[in-house]
Amino acid sequence: MRIVIDTSDFISALIGKKHREKLKIVLSDLSIEIYADENLITEISEVSQRDKFKKYVTGEEIELFVEIIIERLIIINPSTVVEDSPDPDDNYLLSIAIDAQAQYIITGDKKDLLALSPYRGIQIVRLQTFLDILKQKIEEKQ
Repeated sequence: MRIVIDTSDFISALIGKKHREKLKIVLSDLSIEIYADENLITEISEVSQRDKFKKYVTGEEIELFVEIIIERLIIINPSTVVEDSPDPDDNYLLSIAIDAQAQYIITGDKKDLLALSPYRGIQIVRLQTFLDILKQKIEEKQ
């Protein structure tokens, strides 16, 4: 399975234990290929350094988190140009997903990205919805 995870979910996992546990399930499943590009990695690093998050995590925790994430991601350089998102800042996620031939984009976005689902055959879902899909697939195999 091929997926793209939005920055919002990485940041939610960084600062929130519940979300971190959910994301950990996805990250630990090696049958899931998680795609990103340099823009996504830069955004994760920059957003996590914002002052408002300093009350939740230390600089060292951020650094370790980003290192772990980067090791798990498959980095691509998408060539598809997309301008379909209501939020132009999210178009690069759609480009990654198209070029990676992803089945899912996972996002915490409440209006822009989720409203596009399905987008060119790619399901755009919240993390909990994706976990429910994974659980269902596991049950079907048993």
